[in-house]
Amino acid sequence: MSLLGKYRREEAEKDDEDQKTERDDYRSQPPEDASSAIPNKERKSPIVSFSIPTDLRDCLKAIRENKAINLSMWVEKQLREAVTHEFPQIAREYLES
Repeated sequence: MSLLGKYRREEAEKDDEDQKTERDDYRSQPPEDASSAIPNKERKSPIVSFSIPTDLRDCLKAIRENKAINLSMWVEKQLREAVTHEFPQIAREYLES
């Protein structure tokens, strides 16, 4: 084994340990605000995990290109409205007005 290979392996192991410590520290801290995003790989079970049919994906792509809107914000707004309409009691408890 070369000295360079040994050094690289030790550095990779050290980086892995540092990343694990950072993830553990992140998980142990409460979120600063309710709207902060948590990457899916950090979640034990993602809340939103679904596929969009190709025709709808193409339609959304055309809307984004033609209307120059931020689809993420639009989808969030539509989802909030739908949740508020379908589950008003739960929405009052969890969502900001």
